[in-house]
Amino acid sequence: MKAALCAALVILLLLSLTSCGSDSSDPTSLLSSEAELSVSEESSFKEESVPGESSSGTPEISSGQTSEQASASEESEPGSSAAVSSQAQNFVSASSAASETESSRSTGKNSSVSFSDEVRAVWISYLELYNMLCGKTKSQFRSSIGAAFDNAAELGLNTVFVHVRSHSDAFYDSDLFPWSVYCTGTEGKAPGYDPLEIMVEEAHDRGLAIEAWINPYRIKGTADTSKICKSSPAYDWLDTGKVVVLSGSGIYYNPADEDVIELIVEGVAEIVQNYDVDGIHFDDYFYPTTDKSFDDDYYDDYLDDGGTMSLAAWRRDNVNRMIKRVYKAIKSINSGCQFGISPAGNMDNNYNALYCDVSTWVQNKGYVDYICPQIYFGFEHGSAPYLDVLETFDEMISVSSVRLISGLAAYKIGVKDTYAGDGAKEWIRNSDILARQVDAARDASHYGGFALYTYSSLFTPSSDVESGVAEECSNLEDILT
Repeated sequence: MKAALCAALVILLLLSLTSCGSDSSDPTSLLSSEAELSVSEESSFKEESVPGESSSGTPEISSGQTSEQASASEESEPGSSAAVSSQAQNFVSASSAASETESSRSTGKNSSVSFSDEVRAVWISYLELYNMLCGKTKSQFRSSIGAAFDNAAELGLNTVFVHVRSHSDAFYDSDLFPWSVYCTGTEGKAPGYDPLEIMVEEAHDRGLAIEAWINPYRIKGTADTSKICKSSPAYDWLDTGKVVVLSGSGIYYNPADEDVIELIVEGVAEIVQNYDVDGIHFDDYFYPTTDKSFDDDYYDDYLDDGGTMSLAAWRRDNVNRMIKRVYKAIKSINSGCQFGISPAGNMDNNYNALYCDVSTWVQNKGYVDYICPQIYFGFEHGSAPYLDVLETFDEMISVSSVRLISGLAAYKIGVKDTYAGDGAKEWIRNSDILARQVDAARDASHYGGFALYTYSSLFTPSSDVESGVAEECSNLEDILT
């Protein structure tokens, strides 16, 4: 995956992107300062880490995985240089001998979900959309995203988690947020068509469910406030406590602010009201720091008003209140629209660094329909073996309607798993890890499906892992048919 990310970084740095109000191209303002392509082996989904980088700043990037050395969410959104190619379109049909392992297949006997009803998802990040979208005509984008969805369907998948608001700008026509800089290279500039409208149409035409993937608090991956478009709600809140600038990290909405919570809720409601999406999907970007100064004025006001919660508990409560209101807003518009969250695979990181209280969400009604933890660990991981982490999340759920969707690290195929200890070469030695992980997840009591991070890792892999990816895909297909 690192090889794929490096290739993507080189290409993206060569592309010209302009910030709002600027005529000059400044690709480093979008990528370098945001660290959007740095993906840690054990991190959480974040981009500017896969599934940007998590608040802890530890070496693991993205979708929700955490390092053994520190709980860090990693940026798992490594857009590849060629989101769709003729080779990629036929990649899943490549004939590769499937290597056999000593592991036996599980039966899924404990799950109430039949295999035909399981969620089989893939994440498509804003960086991958950028490659298909920026500078492209409507017909070109429709063709590219259609080919990407064809790839997903041919592999046997049935759901796409597609970034529609990775920052405080949108891949759709919004009354609340400006057009994303990743649509045209200039934040606030319309591409001349509605990408989300096209994606919904193309997904449904292929029988795929589509969920709108949102990062609620992140504004920019750079601390440079001049990059914020004047039509952004964040622009009007600069120099207030509602927007916080973290040097060397980025710009974020303050989760403690009531106006911020309302903006997030209204933003979700706008999507559900205006687009036929099948779900709303949050990843693990919540509080970006543990620093007390981030929201100390708000916390002091809380204490002055008689509050008794610790800072950490108060922060978790701020996130919980937002999550509950988002869920209620979704269901008030479309009761069938799903709401799910993809927390980091490291529970300590979730609770004490990102301040997301996963146990509350899955043990009380009215928060989520599913969780999709980023269990980006192999079976042989030294400190967080896949089966142990899977069991931890499964046993945490007590609301019968809440489903467990296992987030899997397709980006690790064929590469060294740096923080895995004795299991560092597991993804190099084996070619059926994803298939075995899906089989194992099917035994979970609350099993609802799986999700693969990320699209480019499966369909436009770097040449050094291409054969391994083909074998993994072939083995995965065998259990999906």
